[in-house]
Amino acid sequence: MVMRLLCQNPEAGTADRVGELERRLLPILQRLQRGSCSDFQLFFTLRRTFMSTIRLTLASLAITAFTGFSAAQAQEDSPNQSKSLDRQSQVGHPHEGSETNQGDRYEARRASTNDDRSENAHHDYLAQGPTIEEAILQKLKKGNEAEIELAKLAMNKTDNEDVRQLCQTLIQDHEACIEKIQQTSAKRNAQSHIEASMNQSATVPKQLCRIAEVACENSLMMTKEMLSNYEGQDFNMAFLGQQCVAHTTMLAELKAIENTGPQELQPIAQDAIGKVKKHLERCKEIAKQLEDDRDKPSS
Repeated sequence: MVMRLLCQNPEAGTADRVGELERRLLPILQRLQRGSCSDFQLFFTLRRTFMSTIRLTLASLAITAFTGFSAAQAQEDSPNQSKSLDRQSQVGHPHEGSETNQGDRYEARRASTNDDRSENAHHDYLAQGPTIEEAILQKLKKGNEAEIELAKLAMNKTDNEDVRQLCQTLIQDHEACIEKIQQTSAKRNAQSHIEASMNQSATVPKQLCRIAEVACENSLMMTKEMLSNYEGQDFNMAFLGQQCVAHTTMLAELKAIENTGPQELQPIAQDAIGKVKKHLERCKEIAKQLEDDRDKPSS
């Protein structure tokens, strides 16, 4: 009867079923009390058995309920934990990607910074004056160009064969000097850019270089004007005298470069010194010969 009551109406609460069981056992208790002592002892035995059964049943129900709740909770937690692990996995991989992206961005920033520095150094290099080596090369180039222009002018105007041959030699030798100067200047431009980016090159003020350039141009213009005033033998003597002065000045500059100038320009200076000396000596020889011819009495 006890098990039947517990199994009936499973949707009812445990307390309701226990109360129903006590109501049904009460008449039995009353009958047993009116009966013999052995029946009364049987009642207490039955009552103890009933209470043990009730406690066992309640304990089983409690364990079952707790176990079911734990299982349900575990099922609920399991998807959450799985989602959490998935999120961690998803977050983990982007984190690795984020580190890679950060590294790429750092490299990009560093490359950009290096490019900016190189560009700024190039702008600074263009804004500042030329290096000492470049300034010397520019002046030498200007001097040789002036000699070529004057030699061409004299070759077209002179009537003396020695002067004409001298002019041809001047043009050839000074053109060769300009070619070497340009080759050295091209190497210097690349080196100067590197030195400028490292702030290791001494420079000459642009204004000073411009003054030297304009002075050379003025000297050429004034020399042309002076020579235009002479004809014939007078022109030859005027041209040779001007060439003696110009080559003496150029020889002094080349010797100064050879002795105290930048080491990389010394080969140019040494090569040019020999040619300038020959030009100077030949100008003197022709001038002396023309002077002697003038002093000879006409027959």
